Amino acid sequence: MIIIKIFLILVLTIAFVIFSFSSRLKVIQKLSVIIGYCVLFLFIANPQYSDKVAHIFSIKSGTDLVLYIVMSITSLINIVLYVGQKNTNRIITKIIRESSKRHAKKCN
Repeated sequence: MIIIKIFLILVLTIAFVIFSFSSRLKVIQKLSVIIGYCVLFLFIANPQYSDKVAHIFSIKSGTDLVLYIVMSITSLINIVLYVGQKNTNRIITKIIRESSKRHAKKCN
C-alpha cells in the first residue's frame, strides 16, 4: 500500500509542478490548484479522512466521494476547453475572412 501512495503522490506532485510552471494562471486559479493539491495529498496520505468527509455529505465511502469530485472536475474542464476551442475557431474564422476580403480587393 505504501508504494502506491508514494507513486500517487509523486504523479500528483509532477502534475502540479508542470501545471503551475507551464501556464499563466490568475491568483484565484493558483489558489484553487494549491488547495486541490493539498486536499488530494491529504486524501492519498490518509484515506480515512476522505471517508470522514464522505460521511458528512451522506456518501458511503471516501472512494465514492473522490470519484464524484473527479467526474465533476473532468466535466467542468471539458466544458471549459470546448468553449475555449469554439471561441478560438470564431477568431480564426474572422481573421481568415478579413484576410480574404483584403486579398480579393487587391486582385480586383
